[in-house]
Amino acid sequence: MELLNNCRDHAHKFYGDLLLAAEKTINDALFEQAEQCTNNEEQRRYFEAMQQLKDRSGAMHTAFRHEMGKSFQIFASGQEEEASVEEQIDIGNLSLVQRDELEDELAISVIVSKSNSRNSETLWKLNKRMAAMRGGKSVSDETNPFGPHRVCEALQMGVAELSLDNKTRILVYKQLGKIFVISFAKELDALNDILTEKGILPNLRFSVTKAQQSAAPQANATGDSSPEAAVTDTESLKESPSSIAHQQDLYNSIRALQSAVGNRTQTAGGVSFAGVATDGSGGEDSFSTMDYALALSAIQQSKAFLSAAALNRPLPAEKVEENLIDQLTKQGDENSRHKMTQGDADTVDLVGMIFRYMLDDPNLHDAVKSLLSHLHTPYLKLALMDKTFLDNYQHSARVLLNTMAEVGGKWVKKDNERTVLPKIKTIVENILKGFVDDPSVFDRLLEDFTRFKENIEKRSRMVEKRNTESQQGLEKLELSRQQASDEVDARLDIDDIPESVADLLRQPWIDFLAFNLLRHGQDSLTWESALKVVDGVMWSVKPSAVADNKDDFKRHQSDLEISVSDGLKTIGYDPDASKGLLNSLKEAQELAYHHSVMEAVNEPASAEVVETATRDTAVTNEAAVAVKPKATPLPNLKPNPERH
Repeated sequence: MELLNNCRDHAHKFYGDLLLAAEKTINDALFEQAEQCTNNEEQRRYFEAMQQLKDRSGAMHTAFRHEMGKSFQIFASGQEEEASVEEQIDIGNLSLVQRDELEDELAISVIVSKSNSRNSETLWKLNKRMAAMRGGKSVSDETNPFGPHRVCEALQMGVAELSLDNKTRILVYKQLGKIFVISFAKELDALNDILTEKGILPNLRFSVTKAQQSAAPQANATGDSSPEAAVTDTESLKESPSSIAHQQDLYNSIRALQSAVGNRTQTAGGVSFAGVATDGSGGEDSFSTMDYALALSAIQQSKAFLSAAALNRPLPAEKVEENLIDQLTKQGDENSRHKMTQGDADTVDLVGMIFRYMLDDPNLHDAVKSLLSHLHTPYLKLALMDKTFLDNYQHSARVLLNTMAEVGGKWVKKDNERTVLPKIKTIVENILKGFVDDPSVFDRLLEDFTRFKENIEKRSRMVEKRNTESQQGLEKLELSRQQASDEVDARLDIDDIPESVADLLRQPWIDFLAFNLLRHGQDSLTWESALKVVDGVMWSVKPSAVADNKDDFKRHQSDLEISVSDGLKTIGYDPDASKGLLNSLKEAQELAYHHSVMEAVNEPASAEVVETATRDTAVTNEAAVAVKPKATPLPNLKPNPERH
């Protein structure tokens, strides 16, 4: 436990210092955005965010440290649970007013995705070493208290303390992402070093298990006896038994057809074998595995090949076969090795078939095809070196190629796609540079790309749920607006009130009613109260109603003004427009009140009452004319949950 606590102290100090250093970067970014603003309102928002960052810095760090400590305590007690995206974002519990939370989740997901992808090997090793300290209990990227997932959750809690608007908060997340994504490597490496120095799996090797039955041997090789250390993502590499059987039958049929053809003078793609005979016996006259490796490595390092790869020019399968035959002809010696066996010639054909089939796929964008076409040469080298490559459908190199083609076909639709295409390019470059004769490079790259695929699919599910929820929210809002409109129209059809007051009820107050109905439901007290305001407003501008309640009029008038003002603020209505509407309402109320007074004056009364009422009416009318507001256009209003 002491060693785990040492890791905690090291990690918490590192991440805490990093967040402190990030404040200056965030402050500079906010100031830069403020300078670029085209209006005072936007500029004011960024300056307020800078002030929030200064005033609430302590609260942000406290929340961050608290969440980090909480994650560690849960981990140390062994009670941590992984939550899937579906559990984290339950569409049944979402509403239109929770959009900010979804924006936060997406921003955090991007940081976690990039960080996990960049540090896949280091994070995998740390997970295994921490699992060993807990007696073999599995540790994943999501449950590791020092990994990007938990750290970013703590960042989210810290940023929430700043009380920023959505747009500014997303800017803060982007700045934090830039800093933390590139900094995780340093801390994860440091933690691995601490554990290695204490003898925790010092010889651990990063690898992907190809099949369930190979778990035990790999565990022994890495020095970890726990099954979790050997099995990384076995399920993702498995295919259904029927699929494997079908592919095996197809492979055997192709091999049988090739054997029936016998020796031939050209490849299936029509490339002549020229001076290289294909009737080698496998003895001293036949090219060895090393000969093929040298020939294809020389092709990979040639200027023409490197230039085509750098410029992403497509490499036809026939060109690869021509290059191999030319290089073998140069290396061949009639007095020693100068022939290909029929099996090797068949392998050249089979690898060519794989790439031709893939590059003829109409679902693959040309940019993806060009990138993958450069793998033909190293994959042909692998097939000639490793005889299990072609008939092992769970070979990491096979799975990697299939996965890249699958992801590329699904996500890349244009040349300038900025997420998947660069990742595929990076994997291809790593193969071209890293694969000489050790096939373990494919294990590492498969693990890396599998993580990338999982992260991009997770983000896609989140976006899809967000879009679905947004659409459902809009539909609910429209239904709520219609019901609110029906309630108001039904009242306006009964009584005739001034047009300025009717505008207040038809436009912003319908939005307020819809907001309440959407959030609280029609059985709620808030919905009933909002409708009572409509009734109260209509009562207050009808002389006949006021005449019977003159004593209570002033009190009701003040209560209505407060209720209407608060409602307009709740939905984020423009302050200047609100003031104009309230003035118009007050004017209509005063006119209704004094109209009722004039009616009373016209009734038989003493001279003193007549004189007093007439004088009060003249003074009030003069004041009403003096404060009469200018006409204020009503904006097309939508509920703004940030104001609530």
